[in-house]
Amino acid sequence: MRRVLGFLMAANAALFFLGAVQHVGITIGPLQEPRIIPAALVETLCGLFLAWGAAVVLRQSESWIAWTANCVAIAGVLLGMAALAMGRGPRTASNDVSHRFMLALAAASLLILFVGKTALNRSHR
Repeated sequence: MRRVLGFLMAANAALFFLGAVQHVGITIGPLQEPRIIPAALVETLCGLFLAWGAAVVLRQSESWIAWTANCVAIAGVLLGMAALAMGRGPRTASNDVSHRFMLALAAASLLILFVGKTALNRSHR
C-alpha cells in the first residue's frame, strides 16, 4: 500500500513540475501553456511538498506528512481553478484537464491514507 501511495504522490509531483515548467513559458513537445508565473510558483511549491511526502512515505510511515502534502496540493489546485474561473489568467482545455488529474491523484492519495489508517486501527483492536 505504501508503494502505491508513494507512486501516486510522485506521479502527481511530476505533473505539478510539468505544469510549472510550462507556466514559465517552456514548451515541451506538443505541450504548451500560457506564461503564468504565479501558477508556476504555486505548482513548484505543491510539487516540492508532494515529492517530499512521497519520499517520506516510501522510507517510513509518517502519514501526517503525506496528508499535509496532499492537502497543500489540493489547496494549490483549487486556488488555480478559482483564479481561472475569475478570469485571472488565460484558460486552456489542457490546463483544465491537468487540474482534474492533479485533484484526482491527490484525492486518491488521501483515500489510501484514510483506508490504510482505518485498516491499521482495526488490526490493533
